[in-house]
Amino acid sequence: MNILVLPNAFKGSLSAAKAVLLFTRALEKKHRVCAIPVSDGGDGFLDFFKTLDPAAQTISLTAKNAFLKNRRTEFLLLSDGQTAVIETARVCGLGCAKKEELDPLGASSYGVGQVLSAAVKAGAKTVYVGLGGVACNDGGAGMAAACGAVFSDKGGRVLGLGAEALLNANHADFSALRKTFKGIKIFGVADVTNPLLGPKSSAKVFGPQKGASPAQVKILDKAMAAFARTVKNATGRNIARTPSTAAAGAIGAGLAGCFGAQLLLGSDFLFQKAGLEKYFQKADLIITTEGKLDRQTFYGKAPLAVLKLSKKYKKPVLFICGQIEEKALRGQKYAPDQIAVLADFAANEKDAQTNAAKYLRRICKNI
Repeated sequence: MNILVLPNAFKGSLSAAKAVLLFTRALEKKHRVCAIPVSDGGDGFLDFFKTLDPAAQTISLTAKNAFLKNRRTEFLLLSDGQTAVIETARVCGLGCAKKEELDPLGASSYGVGQVLSAAVKAGAKTVYVGLGGVACNDGGAGMAAACGAVFSDKGGRVLGLGAEALLNANHADFSALRKTFKGIKIFGVADVTNPLLGPKSSAKVFGPQKGASPAQVKILDKAMAAFARTVKNATGRNIARTPSTAAAGAIGAGLAGCFGAQLLLGSDFLFQKAGLEKYFQKADLIITTEGKLDRQTFYGKAPLAVLKLSKKYKKPVLFICGQIEEKALRGQKYAPDQIAVLADFAANEKDAQTNAAKYLRRICKNI
């Protein structure tokens, strides 16, 4: 049987690149396997580009994580020497954050700005920023501040970092940022289509997973509204309802509003860039994965792109996930044919996450 495996990362457990190796070794004795790591802008974004461009240079540096602690991180400089790739999940990621660390009102995207600046200093003229899987929800204000932007209140006092400080946002000065990034093309590659504000805002939909209580979600929404007004007054760009501005704790909004970046839906863009559609025609079975199959899966994440193409070519799909939200499947046009949940094999959710590779191998034995 010809099996096409397109794994997305199991956040905080197993990268897409490691999943590719696992599936290949576990299935190739009985089947013909084509395994390619996929990403939608979130976890695995660098691995995806590294697969496409093995000669890309990995550049390591120190930058602030979401909680403003210095951590080692990295970005890619592709083999053309002029294109950089940044994965926000590797800078201020949620997957490696401890529950007690979560601070939705104070967490910041400052480190992403540090990496952006480093990429430009390294010679990048084009930068792809993978958006997804972060622990902050500051609209990318911290990122912009690290690149020279200055946000202030009515009295002209410079705002601190974090979403809560943005409640007092009234003025923004982007002159230093514009000078540094003049002539630089930036693309935000988003894992979702949600807008910054509205019923499916960054705060309402993604705030809780970053540790936000219902009361804090309301504060985040107000802060993002104030941020959007401030950016519009300074640049004329309206980021409040633009698709994908909610991505990565609304870093998508900061890229579009403060830097004038173009936002792309990651799953569509990356699948086209890798030419993945051609592999579907020869496959007898498609396998895709994600840490949790829930309503966010159907907001434009990589597994949804896999499900759409599988339906187009009438190919059966096995969706393997760590956890599942059953109600998310109700009425879904692209619901998978078969689902395997690691938590069903494990003693508990923690066991499923810690030993994801073990349970994936067990599932592969029955394929």
